[in-house]
Amino acid sequence: MLSPPKAEFSVSLPRVRRWIVLLSVGGGAVLLYAAGTPASLGFLVGSIASWYNFSLLHAVVERLGPDPKPGSRRIISLFALRYLGLAALGYVTLRVFGSNPAAFCTGLLVAPFAMLFDSIFELIYART
Repeated sequence: MLSPPKAEFSVSLPRVRRWIVLLSVGGGAVLLYAAGTPASLGFLVGSIASWYNFSLLHAVVERLGPDPKPGSRRIISLFALRYLGLAALGYVTLRVFGSNPAAFCTGLLVAPFAMLFDSIFELIYART
């Protein structure tokens, strides 16, 4: 039986990070024009939280698998406390900026959409 080819994510990871930056800046600019500063700031804070969550998940997953990097308690504790931090960040964003909750929650979707766009890019331009 043939073994499946090993997935290589080192090429895709920088592209996903570029997509995150592009979507964050573009979405923030569109919301600044369409809905004003509070909504734009809420979206940008949500997208920063989305990027941080993506980076944290990447760090945790790197420590798993056949050739794991040495684990650290710091990463595990950050992984465990991320939802509490996200709730606090959302509360502060909505109270301080007076932002629309939909703008903040839409910003949280930046990383999943960046991964979706990278997957579409791979499907179109993959050379196998």
